[in-house]
Amino acid sequence: MKDAIKNSGVSYSYIPSNRFKTTLISVGFYLPSSRNNAANALALYLMRSGTEALPDTYSFNRKLANLYGASITSWIAKLGDCQELRLGITVNDDRYSIGNEHTVDEAGKLLCDMIFARFLSKSDYPAEAVSREKRLLKEAVASKLNDKRTYARNRCEAIMCANEPFGLPEEGTEEEISALENGEIRKAFERILKESFISIQVVGASEPVCFADSFSKCLSAVGRDYKALPDDVITAARDGDTVTETMPVKQGKLVLGLRSENGGADRDTVANWIMGDIFGGGPYSKLFCNVREKMSLCYYCSARSNRRKGIILVDSGVEDQNIEAAKAAILQQLDDMRNGRFSDKDMASSKLSMCDSIRSVESDQSALARWYAARSLEKSPASPAEICELLNAVTREDIINAAKSFRLDTVYVLRPDGTQKEAE
Repeated sequence: MKDAIKNSGVSYSYIPSNRFKTTLISVGFYLPSSRNNAANALALYLMRSGTEALPDTYSFNRKLANLYGASITSWIAKLGDCQELRLGITVNDDRYSIGNEHTVDEAGKLLCDMIFARFLSKSDYPAEAVSREKRLLKEAVASKLNDKRTYARNRCEAIMCANEPFGLPEEGTEEEISALENGEIRKAFERILKESFISIQVVGASEPVCFADSFSKCLSAVGRDYKALPDDVITAARDGDTVTETMPVKQGKLVLGLRSENGGADRDTVANWIMGDIFGGGPYSKLFCNVREKMSLCYYCSARSNRRKGIILVDSGVEDQNIEAAKAAILQQLDDMRNGRFSDKDMASSKLSMCDSIRSVESDQSALARWYAARSLEKSPASPAEICELLNAVTREDIINAAKSFRLDTVYVLRPDGTQKEAE
């Protein structure tokens, strides 16, 4: 990896790999999560829809086809208290072009045009494109409501972090998206290009020769006013709130939000990762083996760790009459972790599974880009191999101390309302 773009708040990494027949150029923009999330998300959707020179779907897709079927990817996510907006292009490596075309460079130029051209020329997107991308963004938001497991986790996060940026939806709400006007969209482009932390990853056998220079020139024309990202809010658990809602579902959802003051995404929180996995990760975990299998209290029961925030969410699908028993059983498993009631085999299984999963990112181009993108925001970035070394060095005492740092903060319950109209 190397730094190639000399501009405040920009990180550039080239990850050479001969494993892939394509090259991926991925650009991520990071801003503090706020009520501007909807406008920022729509700006990203518009970027991916085409360029000023290729404003309609037909001409844009034709350009991608001429680049041997290049593909565009985008995603919006939370990374701690930041909103992550990422846009990428994947194209055949130059060595596979029929006429010795510089396909990777061409793809880099196209990506720069997608990001910068309309902003620099001060031209608005066609009304048709704005309307279409609004609809697609609202559909993406609505899909999370339709998936009740995702909905329940998101509701617990929102309640638990109601006074923190992390509690805001990364794509905004349907109402916020519908209300967006051209002026707000223009401000979102300006905010993204001028103020965000920008993390660029290039993964493949060929590094685009001109991309870094083209990107730098565009940034200079934009006129950067980079705002350093604030630290993530990490707090102790409160006296657990319990929020209950009802919906036309057949299966209830129970989500427990646990907090630790030992948060952060750097090397000193690796023990939290292992602890969360033994507690509720794979089929060897305490929650799976005991709450789901032995006690048969739920259809599924697992834990998901967010090291940056010092949060673990335990989510389960339960029958209404088993909600209280499932909650008690989950907390008992946490208590067992605090008291060291897990075996050396549990530790070995967790470390092996986690390292297999982490090392697998090296075989997936998009996953590899995402790995180094997330690391670019850390104080001590580490490769997959380095993280595996740290995981394998975690001791039983480290895991016990990590478990002791977590306390129950929020309980979210989604109960059936009795109508049972929705099949799951």
